[in-house]
Formats: sequence, C-alpha cells, structure tokens
Amino acid sequence: MRAVSDSRSGFRRQRSIWLRCFLGIGWLAMLVLTMGTAACAQISVDKPYHLSHARGVFVDARGNPIQGAAVTLDQDDRVKYSTQTDGAGRFEIKHVSGRYWLHVHAKGYATVGRQVVVGLEAETHLHGSTLYMIAGPGACSDDCAKVFTSKGKFEQAIRDYTARYDEESTK
Repeated sequence: MRAVSDSRSGFRRQRSIWLRCFLGIGWLAMLVLTMGTAACAQISVDKPYHLSHARGVFVDARGNPIQGAAVTLDQDDRVKYSTQTDGAGRFEIKHVSGRYWLHVHAKGYATVGRQVVVGLEAETHLHGSTLYMIAGPGACSDDCAKVFTSKGKFEQAIRDYTARYDEESTK
C-alpha cells in the first residue's frame, strides 16, 4: 500500500528505474550495433606487389607520359630512395631490395601509393619487373589511380579510357 499512499515518489521511482533500464539497454544496443558494424566493415588493403626491380612507367589516363614526377621508396615513414620520371614517364631505382611504400606524385595528379617488395625477397612471388601506373586527376584519392604489373592490362585500360573519353566528347 505504500506505493498507493506515496504515488508521486512511486511514480518517480518507477520512472527512474525505467529510465535507467532504457539507458542501459540503449547503451548496450549502441555497443552491439557499433561492434557489429565494426565487425562487418572491411578495410581493403592491397597486397604488396612483388617486383624484381624498382622501375615503372607513370602516365595520365590517355597514356601520355608524365615527366618530372617525384618517385620515392619509403620505409618506416622515411624516404629511403628517390628519383624522378624521365621524358617517357619512366623511372628506375637501382640496387634496391626490401619492403617499401612506393609513392609517385606529379603536380595536378593524385599521388599513387602502393606497397612493394623488391629484389631477392620478392623472387618467390614475383608479379613482374615493371609497374605500369595511370595517374588519376588531382582532386581524387589514390583509388582513382590504376597500377598494373601486366603491360597488356595497362594498355587495355588506356584504350578503354580513351574510347570512353572520345565517346563522351562527341555527345
């Protein structure tokens, strides 16, 4: 009968218990949703390219070479080796072996960054000896760039882009 005689405080007690339960369940639900989302979310990280030599070609989407692009091989967030692309968009860093992050950047284009394994360590999983890179526009992220170890796939990507560009420009 106490709840009847003290209805105001009983209501408060019920409301505070209900509120605590609701907030407790709310936090639990939020935690489960967050954990579930985190468990379902996948981050796609490209596997490293295994190369016999640190060399490549850097072109725009139409296949035009990009001269003077800065090329670096980074290890432990520090530049270990660097060079620039020549007039044909080619680069090579000689006498290199190990795991690196390769970054290629030219003004007006998105930076291309890929993990590479070069030299003796790469021989068991060799993808190729040359990287073929197509730069994306400057406003886009690294996802716009395309990197190939197959010259055939690289040339096909250039043909596909050129065909799409020509088709769009005639409309």
